[in-house]
Amino acid sequence: MLVIATTLLSIFISRLFLQKDALQKPNTQASQQSQQAHDTSTTFRKEDKIPEITKKTDQKATATLHRQSQLTIIQKPTWKLKKRFYDAFSDLKAAAHNGDANANYIIGANLRFCLSAPIDEYALQSKLDEVSSYSDADRATDNLIEKFNYCDKISSSERNQFFSYIETAAHSGSIAAQETYAAITPKSYMDTQGFTSLPRGEYIEKRDAFIAQQVTFLNQAAKRGSERALQYLSRLYHTQSLTENSLANSYAINRVIMELTNNDKTYNRYAWYEQRQYQLLSAEELDSANEIFDLWLAAIYSNGTFYPSNRQ
Repeated sequence: MLVIATTLLSIFISRLFLQKDALQKPNTQASQQSQQAHDTSTTFRKEDKIPEITKKTDQKATATLHRQSQLTIIQKPTWKLKKRFYDAFSDLKAAAHNGDANANYIIGANLRFCLSAPIDEYALQSKLDEVSSYSDADRATDNLIEKFNYCDKISSSERNQFFSYIETAAHSGSIAAQETYAAITPKSYMDTQGFTSLPRGEYIEKRDAFIAQQVTFLNQAAKRGSERALQYLSRLYHTQSLTENSLANSYAINRVIMELTNNDKTYNRYAWYEQRQYQLLSAEELDSANEIFDLWLAAIYSNGTFYPSNRQ
């Protein structure tokens, strides 16, 4: 009897352990399934955030590729020469006389640069004495001497002719000249062209005509894809120097710059402007801005060129 009881007890204990193992296995599977579900859920949340960032990056890359595929990128001519300007002046004047817009622009840009260079050795010495007290006197001295040598033998009257060369090149369609024309301050124009002694009414008329021509050149250059001209126009509308629908125009042009630029710093800066302006737009202004944006892009893509800004 003792043997039978012992045998039955062993069978009972064995079954008990089997049941325990059977119960533990489903729990392990459930734990694994729960862990897998947790892992899947975690992965899904990460993937859910990534596309938002990727989408913005892809939009920028897509816009750049879209522009590069449809627009011819043109670099503006370098006006600063490796040799003394006087040594190339005669040949450049001959080319300008024959209607070379780039030659007119290069002459004008160099003459404008030389306006602030000492005209002779006495003027040079006076400027050297002035910069000797600067904190960066050595660098200022080197730059001054270099500029004096570069502009040597260019007379004062020749330097003041810079505007006529820039204007001629701008009327001939030089994008660089049109940008430079727009960068000249009205005061500089009036002073260098000898208009300071005009009666008040004539003075204002001359100045306003100059400013109107600047805007005309900016619009022409911008429609041909001048990034710099677009930046000028955006600022003029933003400061309300151009008052017609100024907020919508500035906002639209900022979006155009974002669409066209391949410079990350420029893109980020104008994206910041665009986001700030968006909050100020009424529904009507936003509709107008969208129309203006479409018109600008249509004009630029129709002309098929893009002139990157040399500045950031």
